Amino acid sequence: MKKPTKTEMRALIKALRGLAPIQPLTYGQSLHFSRMQAAHVRRWADAITPDINLSWLVRQRAIPVNFVASYKLREASGLTTNHIGGRLEMFINASEPDVRQRFSLLHEFKHALDFDDAPILHSQLGRGDKQRQADMIEWIANDFAAHVLMPTALVKREWFKWQDLATVASLFNVSTEAMGFRLDKLGLTGEPKRSSRMYFRSTGTLPVAA
Repeated sequence: MKKPTKTEMRALIKALRGLAPIQPLTYGQSLHFSRMQAAHVRRWADAITPDINLSWLVRQRAIPVNFVASYKLREASGLTTNHIGGRLEMFINASEPDVRQRFSLLHEFKHALDFDDAPILHSQLGRGDKQRQADMIEWIANDFAAHVLMPTALVKREWFKWQDLATVASLFNVSTEAMGFRLDKLGLTGEPKRSSRMYFRSTGTLPVAA
């Protein structure tokens, strides 16, 4: 896919943000709207095959993406902030495997989408428990990334065809860990359910979007 212009990218961001009402959302509502956003991203990118090409997101300049050394992120996978260059930017740990970077990129993109309205959107999460609120915000971003990279219908189709974790993970260009969690959440494997709080990755401390 060609590099989107700033105008095209800003239009996409506006459309994605417009899918969620600017009001306090429950955790379930947040997941619902994030999945709507994920589906919109795949349609916009014309991603009909399992492996979505994310070059457009890497190359766009509306919310710049920076790949940096691990130590700059204190070993975290990513960070979204406007406190560094004076504008909203995403920072991705360049020391991690490519498949993890892809997940982190979409995770941070979700934080970027919510950034301006995060104090409103997430205000009721955690019921006053700040740590739980921060965890839930991370789970929402993880869920968005998972649905962009591994949409339900495609995962089910490929899993029923191959029945092999490594093969299906390769088709979607994700880690076997990420695909394993996705299959478990969809009830397609018989392994014990994993806690969503351990879902795929960690992130840096975010000034607003957390």
